[in-house]
Amino acid sequence: MGRQAPSILVVLAVAILGGVPHGAGASDVAPPRGPTVSGDAFYALSEEDAKAGGRKLLGDDLRAGGLRFAPDVDAASRAVVLGSVGRARPEAARLIALVDGLVDVRVGDAGRDALGTTTDRGGRYEVVLDIAQVQAQLGERGVDRLVLHELGHVVDGAVVGAALDEALDAQMPPGYACAPGERTSACAPREERFAETFAKWATGDIGVNLNIGYAVAPPVVPLDRWGEPLAALGEDQGQ
Repeated sequence: MGRQAPSILVVLAVAILGGVPHGAGASDVAPPRGPTVSGDAFYALSEEDAKAGGRKLLGDDLRAGGLRFAPDVDAASRAVVLGSVGRARPEAARLIALVDGLVDVRVGDAGRDALGTTTDRGGRYEVVLDIAQVQAQLGERGVDRLVLHELGHVVDGAVVGAALDEALDAQMPPGYACAPGERTSACAPREERFAETFAKWATGDIGVNLNIGYAVAPPVVPLDRWGEPLAALGEDQGQ
């Protein structure tokens, strides 16, 4: 049975990129505490890496599929999700295309204080998206951030190795004297810093006045430079 590790995206009522976070329908509460998708890449992208690292090869059979929607997801919601993916920069879209066949998408309530979750189920990833609430509060821009944040978790968990994760995270502003339980800004878990920055890189939108997520500041280098290793990862696979 796969490891169930929900990664949670929450609404933040913040000014620009900082401030006091508020969960949806709550007041003065931090984003929920809990495990996130983490660890080294589940899959290898070449037979050589698969043998060297003892990981399963992400072969053509796994790459061939697309997002798999639950039977109760209506056509309009499917179109919304696919539209967000379609607006991602080409380099991000290539990475999503590597892993989208591993993703099961549900649309609806994502749980207390959450707008989206990603759960690792042993090499498949269940993504839950509260599209209706995000559309009502933040429109298309918010939905793009929601969808690409959660798919960023899938990219991270499936194909981004620990060394690359460490290199990318080293370009994020560090957190100092984080209070116990603090999960926002530079004190957010490494996996959330990645997913939020992946979504910013994918859209070119650093999130000014977009009150969703973990209030993670942009990297200390330009977004294009931060994403260069990820772009190369996708290009290396001929996507």
